[in-house]
Amino acid sequence: MKVIHRLMIAAAAALLLWAGLAYQVSRPPDASGYQRVVLQVAGTAHDAAATGVLVGRQQLHRHVTDAFATTAYDDAMKAVAGAEQKLALAVAPDGTSATLRDRLAPLVQATARELSDAAGAGDDATLGAAVAALDGTARQLDDLIEDNP
Repeated sequence: MKVIHRLMIAAAAALLLWAGLAYQVSRPPDASGYQRVVLQVAGTAHDAAATGVLVGRQQLHRHVTDAFATTAYDDAMKAVAGAEQKLALAVAPDGTSATLRDRLAPLVQATARELSDAAGAGDDATLGAAVAALDGTARQLDDLIEDNP
C-alpha cells in the first residue's frame, strides 16, 4: 500500500511539474519579452536589408555571379519571411508594445518587397533603385533598434 501511495505522489508531482512547464512555454510574453521578440525581428530584417544592399552593390559593379546573387537574395527573403511570421504570431501585451509593432511591421514588409525588387531587377537602374530603397529601410530599422535598447 505504501508503494502505491508513493507512486501516486510521485506521479502527481511529475504532472504538476509538466503543467508548470507547459504554462511557462505557452503563456503570452510580458512587455519586456515582447520587446525582445520585436528587436529580434528588427535585427533579422535589418540584416536581410543590409545583405540586399551589399549584394546589390556588388551586382552593380559586376563582382558577383547571378547564381550567387540569386542565392543571397533568396536566403535574405527567407529570413524576412520567418521574421514576419514571428512578429505576426506574437501578441502585443500593451499599447506601447502595439505601437512598437505598428512601427516595425511596415519596415519588415518593405524589406521583403525591396529584396524581391532587387532579386527581380532586369537592369541597373531598377537594381540601383531597389538597393537605395533597401539602404533606407536598413537605416530605419537601425534607428528602431537603437531607440529600443
